[in-house]
Amino acid sequence: MKTMKAAVLSRPGSMEIREVKQPSCPKDGVLVQVRACGVCAADVKMLSAGHRALVYPRILGHEIAGIVAQSRSPLFREGDRVQVPPGLSCGVCRHCGAHADNQCPSVQILGFNRDGGFARYLALPLGAGPVRAVLHPLPSNTPFEHAVFAEPLACCINAQNKLGLSPNDTVLIVGAGPLGQMHAALAAHKGAALVLMADMDSRRRILSESMGIPVLDALDSSFFEQAMALTGGRGVDVLILAAGVGLEARFLEIMGVGGRISIFSGMSSDHSRSALDLNRIHYREIIVAGAYGCTVRQNAQALEWIASNGAAVERLITRRVSLDAIAEGFSHVREKVALKSVVEVENE
Repeated sequence: MKTMKAAVLSRPGSMEIREVKQPSCPKDGVLVQVRACGVCAADVKMLSAGHRALVYPRILGHEIAGIVAQSRSPLFREGDRVQVPPGLSCGVCRHCGAHADNQCPSVQILGFNRDGGFARYLALPLGAGPVRAVLHPLPSNTPFEHAVFAEPLACCINAQNKLGLSPNDTVLIVGAGPLGQMHAALAAHKGAALVLMADMDSRRRILSESMGIPVLDALDSSFFEQAMALTGGRGVDVLILAAGVGLEARFLEIMGVGGRISIFSGMSSDHSRSALDLNRIHYREIIVAGAYGCTVRQNAQALEWIASNGAAVERLITRRVSLDAIAEGFSHVREKVALKSVVEVENE
């Protein structure tokens, strides 16, 4: 029996590096040798508190890039460099038919209810079946550690598409972590007239300021006055909640006429039950849109963007660790002292 090294979560608070059975290449599928996998805040949360979709033991990791080690599919050959979108969907339901595969009722997600990328190998079915994966060829000039940003960037694309973000918009992103920074880069790329950030954590604000982005203290008593001054008194056109905070009155108050709000991050139940001034939404014609995950098509768009904007993601990588040192990468994300940890899986 072939074995491989993997980081296995056996229960909340207990993850260890161990040898596990190496998966075999599925019929009409591929076996991917993982080369890089990003550490997401969701991974850190699952390690500490679990998740309703988890079945233990589980190999976490959903921001994945690697090389096809074995193929039983006509679509890929051994040696192909690939990025792996984390969602496996049915491909036949009405959501999949509308390119909204993130809403497929049969969806399975790598690193959540299916083993993910904190391992040497990952088996992916590509043929017909209850669910199937889709892989994207990775351009030769795109490093594996850059490709791990395709999934989180695709989530940002999903949200900004729903908002219709366009040139001349003033954008405020609440949450200055990696996703907030990707939102900022994408909004600037789309020609936003002004991109602002806000965070309640002083460590995040310092990091954001070091990157040249104006950042507000979301808890400061002068938050409203500062936001209005920076927008010339007009208010914000686009608000993206990229942190686990609710749509609080202080955020709604700074919205301009015709403003659009994205509920981008999941949040705890005490934050999700917000009391909103519906009259303010009514008279100012404010749109509130949810954004959950991303689609396979948006993963492809994100990968194309990264291939042309490598420097924008390279600066977000603040720690590279081996699979053996994955605990260090998780700690790096948990403590919010920097931005992104990437696990680089050793080549065999």
